[in-house]
Amino acid sequence: MSRHPASRSVPLSLMRFARTLALGALTALVGVHLVFFAIRAWHVLTFPYPLDYGEGPLLAQVNHLRSGASLPHLYGDPAQPPYLVVNYPPVYLIVTSLVAPLLDWTLPGSATTPLAGRLVTFCATLICALLIWRLALPPNLSMRRATAGQSGTALIVALAFLALPIVREWSALMRVDLLGVCLGLWGLLLTRRLSRLAAIPIALSLLVKPSLIAAPAAALVWLWFRDRRRALEVAAGMVALGGAAAGALQVASGGWFWLHVVSANANPWSPALAEGFWQDQAAILGSLWLGAAFAAALILMRGTRRKTHQSDVLPPSETAHALLPIVYTCFGAYVAFGVGKVGAYANYFLEFYAGAIWLIATVIAHPFDTDRPHSNAQDPSVQRPERHDQQVEEPSPALASRISMMISWFKTLNARPPVATSLPVRAFQPGLESWFPLLILLLLAAALIRYYPLWSENYVKPYGLIEGDNPPRFAFGRYGVWRDLQREEEVLATLRRVNTALVTDVRAVGQPIVTDIPGIAAQAGVLSRLQAFEHRQLYDAGLLDQRPLLRDMANGRVPLVVLDYLGNWLTPDMITLITHRYAQEGSRGTFDLYRPVDPGQRRDVRIETGADIRITAIFLTRPGGTRYAPGERIALTLELNRNRDVAGVCDAVVCQVQVRLATRDGASVAAWERPLVYGALRPSDWHDATIQHMHTLDLPFDLPPGLYRLDVALRANDDMLTPPHPVALIEVGEPGGRLLGERGYFVPAPLFDAWIDAGAYEGAGDPLMPAVPFTDGVLQCFARVCFRFDGTGVTRLPLGELLLIGESGLRPAPPGPGPEQFFPETGYTLRGAFMEAWEANGGMSVLGPPISNAMLRGATRVQYTRYARLEQPGGETTVVLANVGEEYLRLPGIPYRWR
Repeated sequence: MSRHPASRSVPLSLMRFARTLALGALTALVGVHLVFFAIRAWHVLTFPYPLDYGEGPLLAQVNHLRSGASLPHLYGDPAQPPYLVVNYPPVYLIVTSLVAPLLDWTLPGSATTPLAGRLVTFCATLICALLIWRLALPPNLSMRRATAGQSGTALIVALAFLALPIVREWSALMRVDLLGVCLGLWGLLLTRRLSRLAAIPIALSLLVKPSLIAAPAAALVWLWFRDRRRALEVAAGMVALGGAAAGALQVASGGWFWLHVVSANANPWSPALAEGFWQDQAAILGSLWLGAAFAAALILMRGTRRKTHQSDVLPPSETAHALLPIVYTCFGAYVAFGVGKVGAYANYFLEFYAGAIWLIATVIAHPFDTDRPHSNAQDPSVQRPERHDQQVEEPSPALASRISMMISWFKTLNARPPVATSLPVRAFQPGLESWFPLLILLLLAAALIRYYPLWSENYVKPYGLIEGDNPPRFAFGRYGVWRDLQREEEVLATLRRVNTALVTDVRAVGQPIVTDIPGIAAQAGVLSRLQAFEHRQLYDAGLLDQRPLLRDMANGRVPLVVLDYLGNWLTPDMITLITHRYAQEGSRGTFDLYRPVDPGQRRDVRIETGADIRITAIFLTRPGGTRYAPGERIALTLELNRNRDVAGVCDAVVCQVQVRLATRDGASVAAWERPLVYGALRPSDWHDATIQHMHTLDLPFDLPPGLYRLDVALRANDDMLTPPHPVALIEVGEPGGRLLGERGYFVPAPLFDAWIDAGAYEGAGDPLMPAVPFTDGVLQCFARVCFRFDGTGVTRLPLGELLLIGESGLRPAPPGPGPEQFFPETGYTLRGAFMEAWEANGGMSVLGPPISNAMLRGATRVQYTRYARLEQPGGETTVVLANVGEEYLRLPGIPYRWR
């Protein structure tokens, strides 16, 4: 049958015009998103501290390697120094450790280790896009030259991988995922060439992250139907390389490697969690899924039509190569279902999305029926010579037959006659296949329209963490990606100040700490006794013993606890110890600092309490004045150990420690009870260690002056194991302090005097906590001030300075009218109403000099001084003092946490 130019010119022009518009829209979208991608990468690469939970362990691991430790030592006992759980094999760690010294040489003084890890990820991300493009091109060189136009379009499609929100989010983080995806795609490029060397990058990808199975699975499945011998060779190479590395590390680590890489990752899988992630991704990238499905369908249709000789289609070898992204994407989707694993995140979708982009780029890169170059292109009326199967068939009959079985239903679709329509039938002569690429380009463009914001507008937190919801938004508009990146810049500036302060705090203790965010310790070069999420998984599985850490916490040997959230993967026993043996000292930004309560002076004793438990020492906190005062909170600490290494009654039941306040002649005045070691450690958990039990006692406010005795007894159920034993004498003097505020906290005399000087209720406000003894003095915070008494004098904490580091999003306020005063010691000026309020509330002696300009905090004008924050709500003329003490303790309507 001859073909007439007139019959094809209109539909071809229409289709090409539509494709040009679609390609132009996609190019513009990708271009803008690449700008967003570059800005996000710059923000992260120039930020010197860990940015999320997962960066912290990797930073600690690389630092440990760079300090000279061996890989086997890294995969050692997680309960021993360096207390690490290394979830992944070592390829990413090794690569980062090799890059970091180069940065030490080129960028001395910078935070080279996190930068090195992020650069590895960033480069891997860019290479992923290039590999997707290269994989999408026809493997035949002459075909690539004949389809140069489609090659450029395929490059734009491949670059769309960088425009996906999840890729932009993860592209510059110190995380292993994208390096593994990159190595897997490289292995598939070699697989497509039927090269045995494909085994090397694929094995390395598994040694980056073993759950990245899409590339190895796709390579082996595709090779099995293409060249079974080569499939077996590649499989053998992967097993040999990966098995040798894993086996060597398992032996060298003393058997701990398996626990780190396999057992520590065997977390429960929740269908509800997986469903939630898939729904979230569908909301913004559902059109990408649909476009990938259409691309896969089109590839299969082409594979079928080559047997019918009804149109110009790809040679069989091209069809076979085009099946590889289908297999890869299917396995990528399977990996993405693993997002239901507890602790997983959207990074599980990376292989799936790389496959989806690859599928679309493959369809674009291969010629269409209407576009494919041919020798008689100048005269469409000339009929092409009929081709014969034996002339074009590649040596893959098994693959071709299986393709025919998979897509037999497509043959019926293509065999149907055109449906009657009011439009000219000739407009659809190119066929459904020719319109599919246009539809796919439009679906890909639609996938770049929506996104999820990363950062909350109101908190220095990821969006949705506090709000509880994170609805998708349009990428362009008032709160699009550009605004999110601006907010990110504000948040990172705040986090930079907060982390700088935390580094100083953590380095000052000079010992291993406990934190629920591993990066807090890693950025300071200090060990953390706890890698919260990973250790918790091992504790719950019975693969790790938390009792050594609990014993040290019970004895106050962990000098600092830094928490983003009390309960964030901490065990109940840890929380109990933190709230009984430790007390909150304050905060840095969104992080709370807890330090061990100072038990006071030690006095050795030897008292048998029953249940084979002996008291070996007594500690008693110092009085707030010269003597203990009525109403004062004191802490009695008992040092305990076991007489025998056998189970006793207190192992079967939770024994209670009873402390009784009695007169010298034995008359009982008051009594307090609490579980032995707060119920966190039974005697059998102590082993041979001594354990401290801290007992807080609030003395009665109407207690007459005199000498009193503290007696201790141990009770199991309703039975007293021994009579009460006198352990200490205390002297109570005349009332010196006061019970203040709604909660009735006692304020010792020195702090009470300072409270009066600070303006009492109108100035300092209600007490928010009891007077807590730390090693550097007794701390007590009020609504607008915090005092520390070191035994000789009272100092005021610079709450203005401490809170200003955590501020985010403050905007310059226009200068107010009225008189002004410049402070050369800080370089800031007080004006108008702020100047008047500063003078009225004590001026320099009480509030200190200004440390910021007047700023807008929402609709409120604020200005920080060294010890306070002045606030002028919008539309009002009155300036008040903010409740900086409450903000410093971060107690939004909840009681202080020392019990």
